[in-house]
Amino acid sequence: RDRATRPYPFLPAMAACALLAAQVHGETGELALKVHELGTTVGQQRARLFVDLEPALGKPLLSCIDVVNGKADDSCTRCSAPFGDLLCTECSVEGTSSAMTEALDRCLACAVYAHPLPRIIKAYKDAGERRLAPYLAELLYDTALHAQVVAPDRYGGVLSGADAVVFVPATAAAFRRRGFDHMEAIARPFCELSGVPLLDALVKYGHGDQRELGREERRERARGMYETVEDVQGKRLLLIDDVITTGATMAAASAELKRAGAAAVDGLAIARVW
Repeated sequence: RDRATRPYPFLPAMAACALLAAQVHGETGELALKVHELGTTVGQQRARLFVDLEPALGKPLLSCIDVVNGKADDSCTRCSAPFGDLLCTECSVEGTSSAMTEALDRCLACAVYAHPLPRIIKAYKDAGERRLAPYLAELLYDTALHAQVVAPDRYGGVLSGADAVVFVPATAAAFRRRGFDHMEAIARPFCELSGVPLLDALVKYGHGDQRELGREERRERARGMYETVEDVQGKRLLLIDDVITTGATMAAASAELKRAGAAAVDGLAIARVW
């Protein structure tokens, strides 16, 4: 509970991620000094430091602080689009996001996909900066923990009510290219923090990078891409991934888990493209 209500709880994890990503690009300097100060400041001094860090760390921090301040009711519960009130305009009607609306029970993202998150995620996935995994796990954990405290009507039990955590797996080709499964590496420390068991339930088929694909292309490629290989019958699952772009990946993975008998699937991601 203390962790769920502490002021500026996302700063250490986000700042550490930003610092490590900056190190990959040889850019630390003043940022490193300010990040170090986070561990020794409290109250108004810490608040002022946050303001100083904002230009370097960007709007994702502000999005996280919004959750802490009780504004978790400003995002869509189905696809985590910002400013959606109850459901965003796409998920509230049958249309382009209907697959995600039908597959996921609820969805939550730590922040909008904006600076410094693109650099952080690229450094983690493409530059092999595996030291980021526990910090990204902490970011996910704090997001879920806060959301269920400050917005219990919308996100109550999203973490505490989960029977197991399932991660969206990498394809065999991506695993060979990177040398590790980036979401499994995040899921393990996330489960250690939360105490929720990890269930390695999905296998992902296919190949190729989806980052350059449009909405319909992503959705078409995602169909039939996943297979459930563990018993999920009757379980309430928390499905985690790094970035929600169109929602096709989350929708397809969730739909497969429900086809295999999962009672409910909530989604949790590091960032939401908007």
